[in-house]
Amino acid sequence: MKLKKININYYFKHLSLGFIASFVFLPYKNKIVSLIFFSSGAVCYYLGIDRSRIFSFFNSYYPKFLRRFNFKSSYARLARIAKLSFVSCVEIVPGRGAQYMRSPGTSARLIKIDLPTNSCLLELPSGLKKIFSAYSFAFLSAVANHFHKKYYNGRAGYQKKFGINQTVRGVAMNAVDHPHGGRTKSVKYQRTPWGKTAKLK
Repeated sequence: MKLKKININYYFKHLSLGFIASFVFLPYKNKIVSLIFFSSGAVCYYLGIDRSRIFSFFNSYYPKFLRRFNFKSSYARLARIAKLSFVSCVEIVPGRGAQYMRSPGTSARLIKIDLPTNSCLLELPSGLKKIFSAYSFAFLSAVANHFHKKYYNGRAGYQKKFGINQTVRGVAMNAVDHPHGGRTKSVKYQRTPWGKTAKLK
């Protein structure tokens, strides 16, 4: 039986109050997504974060009559987040959607907020520092399933269960099997599968 493909929403357009109804695990991507119902009637899937709990509220801000309950926001603009906080699913330009820190277990650190220039400095998981807009939305925690990057299985055929078949490089083949094969330490132009030159000369 084929499972229905889940489309993950990376746009922070639903500013109404919502709650997390359930969680779904995507086996081929090792991601945990949360099904969220909003008060406006919208229903969509968002990436699950570490601080997500079932039946917890999902919103960036709350009306005055709900502030006395002391709800914690799930996402907010970078300008409203405290310094040295860990964020994920960050928009590089407001309204474009989350483009950075979307892999399981990843998060960036908010280093500096410069309000005169409306920009923020973030330290990415790779150690690179990048400037983002201060009005971009981001999650207030790391993406769920941080064990993903710690787990590694090098057993042959393990990826085949996830639909990824092993492929042999054309260079490692014989000349009769592939246009790239048969060469031993010789410098020649790459060929297409039909034997034509792949580089302009």
